[in-house]
Amino acid sequence: MTIDLQTLKCGECGSSVLKRTGLNEYTCEHCGSVTLVEDNVSDRLERVLNQVKNEAGRRLAAEEALRQKLMLRKIGIGVIVVLGVVLVGSLADVFFGSRNQSGSRPVVAAVVDRTIPTDGLKLGEPRQVLVGSGSSAVPKLLVVVRNETGKPLSRAGIRATYYDGETRLDERSEMVPISVLEAGESTPALIDMPSGKNITRQELQVQKLAEPYNAVEGPRMSFSRVRLVQQGERVRLVGRVANTRKDGAMLGGIEVLATLYDDAGQVIGFGHGYGQANELKAGAQTSVDLSIARFGRAAAIAAWDYRIGYSTVEASGARTAVLSADRVIRTTGAPERFNPDLRLGTEDLLADDSERFDPKQLELLPLIDGRNNIQQRLFLTELVNRSTDAVVIAPGGVISRFSGSKADGTTNISGLAYLYPGERFPIFLEPEDMERITDTRIEWKPMRRAALPGPRMPLEVKVTGTKAETGSVLLNFSQRFTYKSVEVTGTVKNPGAGIVGKVRLWVSLRDRNGQLTGFKLVENLPAIAPGESVPFQVNVEQNGRDFASVTTLYQTE
Repeated sequence: MTIDLQTLKCGECGSSVLKRTGLNEYTCEHCGSVTLVEDNVSDRLERVLNQVKNEAGRRLAAEEALRQKLMLRKIGIGVIVVLGVVLVGSLADVFFGSRNQSGSRPVVAAVVDRTIPTDGLKLGEPRQVLVGSGSSAVPKLLVVVRNETGKPLSRAGIRATYYDGETRLDERSEMVPISVLEAGESTPALIDMPSGKNITRQELQVQKLAEPYNAVEGPRMSFSRVRLVQQGERVRLVGRVANTRKDGAMLGGIEVLATLYDDAGQVIGFGHGYGQANELKAGAQTSVDLSIARFGRAAAIAAWDYRIGYSTVEASGARTAVLSADRVIRTTGAPERFNPDLRLGTEDLLADDSERFDPKQLELLPLIDGRNNIQQRLFLTELVNRSTDAVVIAPGGVISRFSGSKADGTTNISGLAYLYPGERFPIFLEPEDMERITDTRIEWKPMRRAALPGPRMPLEVKVTGTKAETGSVLLNFSQRFTYKSVEVTGTVKNPGAGIVGKVRLWVSLRDRNGQLTGFKLVENLPAIAPGESVPFQVNVEQNGRDFASVTTLYQTE
């Protein structure tokens, strides 16, 4: 992955959901691609990410202030009404008191008691689980809660107090992972545990319960298309949701809670996430892509469910939660499994059948024997789009290599945003422990198609010169190897009316039979203004037979 430092977006899928996963390492939570950056770049990214978090916090604080303002306004109106009733009753008592000796007491409006007994939120038997994998696994306390209060609950919370024998160690609090827990619903919750301490028991206490301040009954929301996918230990739920309301209401605050179960019905994982769009106009749609934290990894996924919470959004920005009966939608069955090395984008997974590219129209050409600059064996091949009228979007797959019946590792096909009909994308295959590859098998990712002319902005690439050269490499201060290379020069011109940015150019060497004999990617080309051209110069190692011609493949953003 590359990160666009100006817009802070993933260079592979364009998502802005980036997460720091290690020292100078960032992961895109949508497509899973990873990038490593330098220290100074990492510091700058952290500042920007913190600004994004602060801005999100500012927006949430503004929304909360608006809700409190509306609440205070309603309380004020209620107080005025109560005082008015009291005043009218008092005046009536004074006015009619002399004529009615028995008298009549003033009618006072009752104050609504919003307190909900905490014993109505039932807590299941807690158990300690490890969330994550390997050395990064974190201990958590899992508890399943059920709302038996008969009322919807807003931001229900649980407090856990941890003990070592009779010694109180620490306490942690956590809210259930859904804004509104409907009456009769259950949900899992994970509570942090103090690390490095011997915990022999814990006590759980339900915190103060309250109903949503603004809520209305409404239809349940469901995905128009949804997939549960698993890659190795990673599980994701991706879905598309649409605003199908007939009243033209704007929707917002779309959140999804997905839960996994084993064949005994025990919770073995859950995830919570939001729609990519903050607000959804009538007729519009958005997608959801959430990672699901698993525990009890030895258990297979036998069933799963999801529920969608949402609100209506008024012109003032105020939001009203929508309550929906029976909104939990359950599915029996295991997730779809894909190779862990595939980069699966949200839109790739959610594309309709009419939007999909047929992988049978992609061809991997026969392998070409070659050597690298220290005479280690490698193979060259090309991916060709054999379609005559369709552009394949973000083509990708995993090539499994075999020597006889023995597997020899895999090679990823990645890095392309699209491939036009007839174009060839060059690929290296480097065997690990073997000197030959006898067979290859490809697992393709779900891919989308686009009709011509497609998304690429046209450029004119011209090769102006080639120069054959020789070089040498000293290995381990003992062996020197000589290799051939070609210096290729040329220009890239923008004949269009708009600026073309982030140009990527693959320069390929071919022998007299047109077979690939070496290639290199040029990534340092600048943005090109209309009518302008920029030069390029690249040194391409020759891995196969002597070159006779040069071809190019380019992409634009």
